[in-house]
Amino acid sequence: MSTMLLLPLICSILLITTTRGVTIGKLLQVPDKDQNLRNLVYKVGLRDANNQIRDTVYWVPATTQFSARKITVMSGGKYYSTWTFDMLLQKSECIVRSTPFEDLPSCKSSGGEKLLCTAHVSLFDIDYSSADSEVHCARA
Repeated sequence: MSTMLLLPLICSILLITTTRGVTIGKLLQVPDKDQNLRNLVYKVGLRDANNQIRDTVYWVPATTQFSARKITVMSGGKYYSTWTFDMLLQKSECIVRSTPFEDLPSCKSSGGEKLLCTAHVSLFDIDYSSADSEVHCARA
């Protein structure tokens, strides 16, 4: 291949690497509508919060605001991200014994008492099986 053909390819690779590298090691705000954040809230954060609360009904988000932040680093050639987000939770009408956890997104809050839970979730490349999490809840 001639140098003229390789130059655009090399520039593209450098641009992609530099663009992706800008977020490595920097704390970033995550928009509330970010789909990865939503998945983490429902697949990890709420699971751990409800396991900690141990009620007969599920506690669900009272709001869609999570004040999420994340930092990503390279570890073993993979992206490893730590996410931190807040969940303001209220009781729902979904009974734990009869509602599959996967149905939690359709459970609506029933009002009343609120808990503020802060979640810290670390995982490789949005691989939920690699997730390590910690959730702390307190009355709001």
